Amino acid sequence: MGRRIAGTLWEGVALRRTRAGADPDAPPRRVALPAAWEDEDGTAAAALAALAPGAGAVTLPGLAEGWIRRLTARGRRLGLLESTDEAAALAHALRALLLARRGAPGAEVWRGDAAAEPRFVLNLPAFLEPGGGGFDATAYAEAVAVAVRTLDLLTGGGARRLRVGFADLAGLLAGLGLAYDSAEGRAVAAAVAALTRGAAEAESGRLAARHGALAPAAPSWPDPPGATPVPGLAEAARAAR
Repeated sequence: MGRRIAGTLWEGVALRRTRAGADPDAPPRRVALPAAWEDEDGTAAAALAALAPGAGAVTLPGLAEGWIRRLTARGRRLGLLESTDEAAALAHALRALLLARRGAPGAEVWRGDAAAEPRFVLNLPAFLEPGGGGFDATAYAEAVAVAVRTLDLLTGGGARRLRVGFADLAGLLAGLGLAYDSAEGRAVAAAVAALTRGAAEAESGRLAARHGALAPAAPSWPDPPGATPVPGLAEAARAAR
């Protein structure tokens, strides 16, 4: 594992080792995850235990490098990643999302289940700016683009639908000090949804133009809200639209 990780973002990352099972009734196994991660309830450790086949020890870097390596190799083989530098840049972006707990593909990708439709989920609270007063819309849009590129490779560049989504809207709103069932909360949710869709369709269009595919016309969808309590979010959503 060390040779594959040397020279990447994983190199030098301190790991915390614990024992966890995929569920309360499963036998525990040794799990290593970044020491900087908060995981007091053991949720992340249990998730890693569930994602890795077998019953032996598992580490986040080792498990992640398995599917990242398969992904970039597939992209190079299909000609969807045109150089080793492009493959390395995508791998770097995926590692960065994982380390920051900002996003990851679904379990089917980690397990190498080629028969399942792949998906990619972004963790909204991880994009909160320090102090909880803002949302890093630029980094979020970039993460959406990485998710689209990843799914495009996993589906061979020919899928008409890519499953990009986000999770923990409640955590984001709590971090912003907004009630879940409030006009302000609904405006933030609508703006995030518009930003997600706009950034995803923009990246899909860039990929279609690059690979010579005919991109279908995007169906109409509602305009994002004119304003939200989060500085810059409504503007970013309108720009993506």
